[in-house]
Amino acid sequence: MAFLGQEEQLREFQDRFQYVYGGLTIALLIVVFRLVFLQIFSGDELRRRSEEQRLKRVTIQAPRGMIFDRNGTLLIDNQAAFDLEITPQYLKESKRKDEILEKLSKLVDIPIEQIKKKLKKARYQAAFVPVKIKTDLSRDEVAKIESWKIDMPGVSVAMEIKRTNVYGDTASHFLGYIGKINSTELPKLKKKDYRRGSSIGKIGIEKELEKTLRGQDGEELVEVDALGRKVREEQTMENVLGKAVGKPAIPGKNLILSVDQDLQLEAKKAFGDKVGSLVAMNPKTGEILAMISRPSFDSTEFSRGIPSKLWKKLLSNDAHPLRDKTIQDHYMPGSVFKALTAIAGLEEGVITKNTYFNCKGVHRVGRLPVHCWKRSGHGNLNVVSALEQSCDVFFYKMAQKLESVNLLHKWASYFGLGKKTGIMLPGEVPGLIPTEEWKKKRFGRIWTTGETTSVAIGQSFVLTTVLQLANVYSTLGNGGFLYKPFYLKKIETADGEELKTFDPELVRTIPVKKETLEIIKEGLYQVVNGKKGTAKFLKIPGADFAGKTGTAQVVRLSKDKLYGSCKNLPYKFRHHAVFAGFAPVKDPVIAVALVAEHECGGSTGAGPIARAVINAYLKKNYPSLLKQPKVIKPLAPIPISSGDEQ
Repeated sequence: MAFLGQEEQLREFQDRFQYVYGGLTIALLIVVFRLVFLQIFSGDELRRRSEEQRLKRVTIQAPRGMIFDRNGTLLIDNQAAFDLEITPQYLKESKRKDEILEKLSKLVDIPIEQIKKKLKKARYQAAFVPVKIKTDLSRDEVAKIESWKIDMPGVSVAMEIKRTNVYGDTASHFLGYIGKINSTELPKLKKKDYRRGSSIGKIGIEKELEKTLRGQDGEELVEVDALGRKVREEQTMENVLGKAVGKPAIPGKNLILSVDQDLQLEAKKAFGDKVGSLVAMNPKTGEILAMISRPSFDSTEFSRGIPSKLWKKLLSNDAHPLRDKTIQDHYMPGSVFKALTAIAGLEEGVITKNTYFNCKGVHRVGRLPVHCWKRSGHGNLNVVSALEQSCDVFFYKMAQKLESVNLLHKWASYFGLGKKTGIMLPGEVPGLIPTEEWKKKRFGRIWTTGETTSVAIGQSFVLTTVLQLANVYSTLGNGGFLYKPFYLKKIETADGEELKTFDPELVRTIPVKKETLEIIKEGLYQVVNGKKGTAKFLKIPGADFAGKTGTAQVVRLSKDKLYGSCKNLPYKFRHHAVFAGFAPVKDPVIAVALVAEHECGGSTGAGPIARAVINAYLKKNYPSLLKQPKVIKPLAPIPISSGDEQ
């Protein structure tokens, strides 16, 4: 009986084993089928995926286009810069973390606490994102890191392109600088294929022509080991994956500017440590020949992140080195404006060339006495001699004969004042030429005759930029043709292939009589070449240099009487020196305007700078216009009265 019971149990287990055997067979078949599917049908795809896991996708930064002057002189270049980076993911996996950081500290001379602080600051970002520890490594530091790299997992040297101003702080406002995209800019720029860490033009040409200068980034795969260290580079991913998925970087376009770098350097030298700005133009075309703002900064230091100490230093500088004073600051033009006042008087029939006014040094507008800069007076003058000697009283009297300040606004507007010139630069301000309606709307009060007399000599509410003044005097010199200022001559590929050229753009022909312009040019010529000219010490032999001096008041004239002269005033209260002119008179090839802040008289504070720039340009490009002596001696000090020439 017992035997029969055991036999039945065995039979029962055998029936169960059949199910187990069946299940194992099915499982084995599934495994075999899966292996066949993976090995035969999906083998190629899986191989590619395996390869991709050992390859790291790397962005190839496209070099920005370079910037050259009109003669092919390189102004803005791209230079290699090397940075020390640590990838936290691989550093954490190492059991020698502290040892690695200590070694790295000695190699690049950085306190280990500083390295840890930077890593801690980046602890919330993805662990595979490299953290910059030190920028602009020296070649010796790069060599040391590379030689010890195998013993320092996660440590690497990254190469980036550093945007470099070849001439340091020369024309940095005009040329501009690039910087990293900040968190505010990023959301708006993501759609334009920018990403975190990308650089973008911030000011000047770099910003205005960002689309042209910016290239298209490429990408490549780099083979890495288990610790993320680069083993070898693949020129194209086609070699590794069997398909082309990488792309080369496409450089940005090069710019050929109209500026002459030799002239820029001459202007910088002539300015010395003075504060202000200068613009030189070609009156025949509107081309910018030179454009500087002082003090300046070296834009190279901005291209890869502005050091906080430098940024604070620039922000705390009372001379405002970050502002482009050629287009972002506006000044009262002072007596430089008198040329336009004279045009308004002549064209509106208020005066002729034979109209004379007597200057006794003071004139009454109602009950208010207004003074000439020369307190003893100039005597009888016509418009030519009034310009030559910059007589305020002549223009006071002429302004009173005008029906309204609106007529001064009319003629100043013809020459482009009171509005932006339209130059391709960000941040340009329009300036101001007041009208009766403007004052009523702005202050709720009516215009007075006394205010018209102040406007007539470029004071009161009149505000202009240095670029506007250069354009005005270009227009006076060329016979009344107002051009839109421009600086871009050509766009080329990185290989030098010409893509686009730019031609002069005529804004308008000023509706002014030829005889009127000839009278004005005669007066401006006498300013520099006449016996009583306010800038008679600035003449350039053979060049027929013409121009106008000016003083832009910072405080009321009555205040400087307390000190005896503008030069005795505290620096911040001294008047700005202004000068605008062109050469030669008959057929100008260059026009220059500048403001030297707090330098008092235009003939002493600004005129010598303009003279140096014009002389340098003529000597280089039109030497036949210059007579002996070829080398012009330094100017002797110019004696001026206590009132300071206007």
